[in-house]
Amino acid sequence: MKSHKTDELLSNSQESIAVRFSKYMEALHVTADKQLSHPEVQALIHNKKEQFDLLMVEAIYPTQMSLSWWFQIPFIGLISLDAPSRIHAAVGNPVHPVLYPEYDLPFYRNLTFWERLFSTLFMWFMSWYSEHHLHPREDTTIRKYFGDDVPSVAEIQKNMSMLFINVNPIFHNIRPLVPATVQVGGGIHLQKPKPLPGEIQEYLDSSKNGFVYFSLGTNVKSASISQKLKDTILETFSDLPYNVLWKFENDQISDKPDNVKIVEWAPQTAIMAHKNIKAFITQCGLQSIEEAIYYNVPIVGLPFYGDQGNNAKIMESKRLGVKLKPAELKKDEFLAAILDVSTNSTYKENLKQIAELYNDEAMTGLEKAIWWTEYVIRHKGAKHLRSPAIDLPLYQYYLVDVISFLGGIVIFILFILIITLKIIFKIIFKIKKYLFRSNVKNKKD
Repeated sequence: MKSHKTDELLSNSQESIAVRFSKYMEALHVTADKQLSHPEVQALIHNKKEQFDLLMVEAIYPTQMSLSWWFQIPFIGLISLDAPSRIHAAVGNPVHPVLYPEYDLPFYRNLTFWERLFSTLFMWFMSWYSEHHLHPREDTTIRKYFGDDVPSVAEIQKNMSMLFINVNPIFHNIRPLVPATVQVGGGIHLQKPKPLPGEIQEYLDSSKNGFVYFSLGTNVKSASISQKLKDTILETFSDLPYNVLWKFENDQISDKPDNVKIVEWAPQTAIMAHKNIKAFITQCGLQSIEEAIYYNVPIVGLPFYGDQGNNAKIMESKRLGVKLKPAELKKDEFLAAILDVSTNSTYKENLKQIAELYNDEAMTGLEKAIWWTEYVIRHKGAKHLRSPAIDLPLYQYYLVDVISFLGGIVIFILFILIITLKIIFKIIFKIKKYLFRSNVKNKKD
């Protein structure tokens, strides 16, 4: 339900994080309201005969979780990437601005002081924003559709039976998780590639020197990026010794080099599996990186927003490819990056190693998701796996009251000790003064 304006927002890397975040959250709010007001959704809500065993809902925005209360059923939260700290906290997972920075930030490990400071302030802001802006606004929305008796979204959120996150510890940071959190990362969306359309198959087969695949995914639109960036990209492609397949939403593009083919849609996994592929230029969406890992395709990352910057940082740190900044892209560095990843075997070897680790699991992400989904249905929820941390206020979770109490005792003891020492020194001083006067008097006598 994204509009063209939303596409332009996500494709614009010039605005500040704060401005883009505000616009993005507003878009999510409008979308949530429109979904609940949709005639077919309203018909479903008010159909007394409808019965369900389970609700599976996108967890990044809490509004639709209210359907679990309306139908009196357990629910599983789903996220196609890692969860924000507010969702991790809602199921009792530990949050930490340095060990587990928000995925919106381009931080990975070994944060500098300024990165630690920014990450801490950002996490505090997100906590304040959720409590004082996001949740109250969505409370108003759900009361509009479900009445005044509906609990707050903050309370509904805490009743999440399971949280499925698209995270794999081989790629992401290691973090402790409560049993109600299931990591299904590692290419859960990957399936056997379907045959390529004839025109694309012929183009890739005829690329004897190899080809580069360029796609900015679903949310970031190539057609919406700035003309300056398009010109830089086209000038770079014209100097490549390879063909280029570019997923572009508009088949009309001026000054297109002869070695560039435009397609409005492309079966990405089938393209990545082609024997002639040399490199993948991507916005660094998590699913795109997983596909590149699975098919051992070196990456040139052009992150725009959200988790893309973080994914690009991790990708580069593991030497799976090279990260560049779209807003500052220069032809020479772009060309050098493409030639580097396509000719340096180190990247491909690293991709093979991490792919082996991805695939060496007792259960695939899909198998885990299916098993735990059926588990929640069998037991009509998973309250027995609910973390006690969910019900603790922050001051108790972080031991603020205990530390304050013990600190108060230490301060009191120090205060008593100082007072006692003052009294002792005062007495000693008086005794010394008395003895001094006595000695003086005796000498005079």
